[in-house]
Amino acid sequence: MKDIKNTVSALLCASLLLGLCSCSDKPEETTAERVTTTTTEETTSEETTTEETTLGTVSDETIPPAPLYANEDEAYQVFIEGLTVAIRNGEGYYYGPAGGDDTIGENGIAAYYLAWSDSFYYTYTDMDGDGIHELVIGHEDYAESGETLIIVDGFVVADKEGGFDVLLISWERSQTQYLGDGYFLTSGSGGAGLHIWQISHYDGNDIVSDAILYEEYVGGGDAPSDEPEYTLYLGDDMSEDNALLGEEATDNWTEILAEAEAHDNELADAEWSEVII
Repeated sequence: MKDIKNTVSALLCASLLLGLCSCSDKPEETTAERVTTTTTEETTSEETTTEETTLGTVSDETIPPAPLYANEDEAYQVFIEGLTVAIRNGEGYYYGPAGGDDTIGENGIAAYYLAWSDSFYYTYTDMDGDGIHELVIGHEDYAESGETLIIVDGFVVADKEGGFDVLLISWERSQTQYLGDGYFLTSGSGGAGLHIWQISHYDGNDIVSDAILYEEYVGGGDAPSDEPEYTLYLGDDMSEDNALLGEEATDNWTEILAEAEAHDNELADAEWSEVII
């Protein structure tokens, strides 16, 4: 079993490298410009039809397979188009199409963060096996070992009433990685002397916390003599009575992380659609 400090260092390095690789300059565009969506699928000789959207013409080749319930595809396409407009307009966060309080959740996708690149990617999955798609906005990356990593910029669930919930996001100081079978690993920073890791999973309705680990340098981490203090909370109980400290915290975290990483990652073979910003 790997030492926790090696795991921590590897995660932080990966987060920094991914953040640097995703940044690029691009000219400003207007909301009237067309959303251009491409896929990794090969085109056929058959003539494709098109359907009109509020942003222009989108080929039917970019629309995912038949919906698992009525209007599912349409709902997610509306969300994707709205996110594209939000990025072009320089908005900070995108919560979903405009509507009543019952159709928009509390979390929003970091549109400003996605604006650092020239495009973003998305795919559909059925993590909980209930026959209903979820939307994953993100991309593939690769570890030094060559292992495929799935970085989640947004995890979105649509309901039959037209509402959306953004359950997970990434931004420049917090990155979420999908591990497989509904499990996620989020790593973030609360400052130079505080680092946080969380393992969670999707239960079909919401994101449930399995464990959260805090690494804090009392002296700020600037001096070579500064030593980290570790605190682990199991589940979503953040009370002092539920805290594990020091070596007990790191030992438990290592076991929980190894179990989560052992899941098969079904998104490693996913086909991602690209939206040009």
